[in-house]
Amino acid sequence: MTLYQTEQQEKVHLQQVISIINDTIHNTDTSVKEHVETLQEYKDYIWSNKDIDPHEIRSMRESILNHFALGESVIDKRRRLGRILDIPYFGRIDFKEKKNGANILPIYIGIHTFYDSQSKMNLIYDWRAPISSMFYDYELGEATYTSPVGEISGDVSLKRQYRIRKGKMEYMIESSLTVHDEILQKELSNNADDKMRNIVTTIQREQNRIIRNEEAHILIIQGVAGSGKTSIALHRIAYLLYTLKGDISSKDILIISPNKVFGDYISNVLPELGEESVPETSMEQILSEVLENKYKYQSFFEQVTELLGKTTQGFIERIKYKSSFDFISQLDKFILYMENNYFKATDVKLTRHITIPSEYIEEQFRRFNRYPMRQRFEAMTDYLLEMMKVQYYFTVTTADRNLLKKEIKRMFAGNNDLQVYKEFFEWIGKPELFKLRKNRILEYTDLAPLAYLHLALDGNITQYCVKHLLIDEMQDYSPIQYKVIQKLYPCRKTILGDASQSVNPYGSSTAGMIRKAFTMGEVMKLCKSYRSTFEITDFAQKIQTNNELEPIMRHGEFPSVLQFENTEKESSGIIDLISSFKKSGYKSLGIVCKTEAQAKELVESLQTYTAEVYFLSNQSSAFVKGIIVTSSHMAKGLEFDEVIIPYVNDKNYNSAIDKSMLYVAVTRAMHKLTLTYNGKLSEFVPAFKL
Repeated sequence: MTLYQTEQQEKVHLQQVISIINDTIHNTDTSVKEHVETLQEYKDYIWSNKDIDPHEIRSMRESILNHFALGESVIDKRRRLGRILDIPYFGRIDFKEKKNGANILPIYIGIHTFYDSQSKMNLIYDWRAPISSMFYDYELGEATYTSPVGEISGDVSLKRQYRIRKGKMEYMIESSLTVHDEILQKELSNNADDKMRNIVTTIQREQNRIIRNEEAHILIIQGVAGSGKTSIALHRIAYLLYTLKGDISSKDILIISPNKVFGDYISNVLPELGEESVPETSMEQILSEVLENKYKYQSFFEQVTELLGKTTQGFIERIKYKSSFDFISQLDKFILYMENNYFKATDVKLTRHITIPSEYIEEQFRRFNRYPMRQRFEAMTDYLLEMMKVQYYFTVTTADRNLLKKEIKRMFAGNNDLQVYKEFFEWIGKPELFKLRKNRILEYTDLAPLAYLHLALDGNITQYCVKHLLIDEMQDYSPIQYKVIQKLYPCRKTILGDASQSVNPYGSSTAGMIRKAFTMGEVMKLCKSYRSTFEITDFAQKIQTNNELEPIMRHGEFPSVLQFENTEKESSGIIDLISSFKKSGYKSLGIVCKTEAQAKELVESLQTYTAEVYFLSNQSSAFVKGIIVTSSHMAKGLEFDEVIIPYVNDKNYNSAIDKSMLYVAVTRAMHKLTLTYNGKLSEFVPAFKL
């Protein structure tokens, strides 16, 4: 095998590979055309021969289905070839196995495998293939990878990275490090795009370990701001789809994402990696569906908005208690109490001559204890009537059955979920911890415990169709929510987030709490922050210190803190900053306010100056490129080349939740950060020489 060494030789090799891909595409196009023509011939034949023998019709139907399936497979192959034509590969390692007579094998790594049928060899290896793991995990020297036949040992003698765009090699770098810092810095210095991009070219060793972890049933990823945790989780999904092909497909995976905008923002990562997009839902949607969509409820966004305004201490206490493990423990005790006290059997007069004694009914309630309480009524009715038939030669009518079931159900005092939930708080002696809002609207924190009670009484509606569950922004969900999720989805899970980025400090979860809620789980950490420059990361650390965070040494300008005389002049200052942004080479600007109300008011004043400003609200469903005005809550998970944070005065940012919001807003910035205020500066803003 030729070992291409110089950059010129590599460029020649690239063009040879592209030429072979183009030939394959041409052959594939011909094959697609032939399949279409064959199907048309079958169709014409059937149409013009009305009296065909049934056996022939059956045979032709099988042929048509086979051609259709083959055609689908060819079209899928064509689509994949089209994808790799632009960037066939991004890396190469030269590997020699430790066995006699082994040759050095150059392994080119790309998004997809490309097998050349002429030379009968892989010209490109998929980044997810076992052999490709060495590119991410090893420097020059000894290396191993796990193949289907066992562990393969050898030596890596060369490691290269390329930047190829539209089939042209822009540069090539010899890399003796895991992934060369120069490539990483170049990629990180690029401008933000309108969607999250795949990061296969820059996956680091600690990220690769998470992506390829096949052992953990529940993998909990605690990643600092800007560590790429969401992207890593999506690459993990792509890896599992590749490795477990045939056992799991994209439709078997479910993502619980914080909002529709975020769902749109990450929507192209999997397709870029050659996989179908996966279904998405929200925690609220899941919980409401468990409760058969019977209740109106406060959304998580509305809860956070209320906490950011003038809220009551009682509201905070209710959130805190319902986010505790003691709350779950008390609920479990109450369910046991209901088992022992909520069923009061009475005699049932079935006919003039037949009465079923209460003791016998009570005995059956205990007898069917393997069923959830409300599921027993059906089984008890059938059993009791069967016994009556045997004892009294009694002919059972539908009316008799319905009457008995109705009577048994009436003996149970726990048929109304909301009433039972209210009684729980009276039972623990804290009735003040349950409060229905105006128009019988439930508080957000009551949705999960109500669903938990419902499942305990009615039985699990286990979602076996979901084979892998991905939960993002893990810190924003409480232990009781995780308990409900575990009942509904016993499948493998990837759970990710950052305890430092909670938008609700009164009801958030740490990785340890989540592990406790599931009673299992492997916690893996991502400590290196890649998104922001060192200066922006350092600024964020002074607002809210995270001792585990390691900043990347990519330098940029210091954040600016600008003071204005009043709100009008602050708005004018923001307009000037927008003008500067338009003249810069940056593509995205996020103006991140503390609340949505502030963002809405600001966007209205800015739109008189420029029409290029977009308002991203909790009702939005798509992420747009350009100048976005939004709240900290909606900005979570997003990133911008430049960020402006308005109204950073002591009246606007002064509580624990305000501090969290400011931290979230600051950590959205990749290259440039400006804070503006009028009045007195918030004490959360670090004092340093500007």
